[in-house]
Amino acid sequence: MTLLFILIFVTLAALGLVSTINQMQKRERTRRMQQRQMRLQVELLEEVVDCLMQTLPDRQIAKHVNDEILDLLQKILQLERRNTTHIEASIKYAETRGNELVALKSRPRTSYLKDSDVQIAQAQSHLNKAAQVLRHRHSLGRVSDEELDVYLNELSWAHLMVSAVSFIGQGYKASGRGDIFSAQAYYKKAQYLLIESTHSDPKRMRMIRELGETIAGTRKALSEDLVPEDAALL
Repeated sequence: MTLLFILIFVTLAALGLVSTINQMQKRERTRRMQQRQMRLQVELLEEVVDCLMQTLPDRQIAKHVNDEILDLLQKILQLERRNTTHIEASIKYAETRGNELVALKSRPRTSYLKDSDVQIAQAQSHLNKAAQVLRHRHSLGRVSDEELDVYLNELSWAHLMVSAVSFIGQGYKASGRGDIFSAQAYYKKAQYLLIESTHSDPKRMRMIRELGETIAGTRKALSEDLVPEDAALL
């Protein structure tokens, strides 16, 4: 009888140990999955920051996305139980970049111009992601209502300009080759996008009008304040 009790006790203890190990392994898998998901988010947001720095003159939006990266890295660090050196290095880099974005005095050189449909789509996807980040930070109280409106308006304009200016740039190149028909087709694509848009920026109507003049042949290029890239394209 005593032996039977011992066997039952050992069996229950073994089952308890197995259950405990399974729970530990499950928690570890959950922790790693959470870290992996956040690392993927960080990688995507790093691309978004790079896109914003190349596309938008205003660095504040890039700064907010960089702050989101820092928040994610801090969460990853809290979940890490082993080597934290690489995470701490990433945090230090993001902090330095954030300080540089705030301290930047001169107007950075940026461009809406992209070389291909793939680059246009990628840039617009990154702009959309930036808008998503801003809405999230607004929900946390880190972006005011007024700031959100301004930022989203700027991102919406950039989203439109990435396509329109890139088509105009292709039109300039085609015109430079003497391919007037292709040039006009690109200008019409850009003009159509601008006409279809409801964006309130006053530059939109000017671009529509000047594109019409360019298509008609009474203008060689759009005004430089509308498409400053023209000096490099013509």
